[in-house]
Amino acid sequence: MYIAILAVLVVSLKVTMYLSEGRVLPTDYSQIDKVLNDLQGDIDSINKLPVLPKLEASWRTANAISLVSGVQFKPLDDESKGEQTTGYTGPLRNWAATLTGDPRVVMRIARNIQSEVPAFLYDYSITGGIMKLTITVVGT
Repeated sequence: MYIAILAVLVVSLKVTMYLSEGRVLPTDYSQIDKVLNDLQGDIDSINKLPVLPKLEASWRTANAISLVSGVQFKPLDDESKGEQTTGYTGPLRNWAATLTGDPRVVMRIARNIQSEVPAFLYDYSITGGIMKLTITVVGT
């Protein structure tokens, strides 16, 4: 009886050792700590990003920038938004407007607005030397 127990023990030990030799760790197992640290660094950098400003404040800023330069800043009403084929459809609160004026000035003002507030540029048209550019200001 002791011989049978000893034989089972030896066979099970041999099978266990044989199966453990065939078990291979993933190639990046030794680098898992580095990967986790990199991911944590990414999470920390995202958490440090500033939150979006209030929509009302961003809207006033965009309007002020355009008024100072002489570009017309006209808010789009619901009917105008319905006629528009493209526009912002994301989850953030947004208001749309049209910048109207000289093309070079409108583009410069659009760039200034984008540098100050979160805004997207959409449709534009140039007729008779007058450019109309649709922008959408987003915020919380």
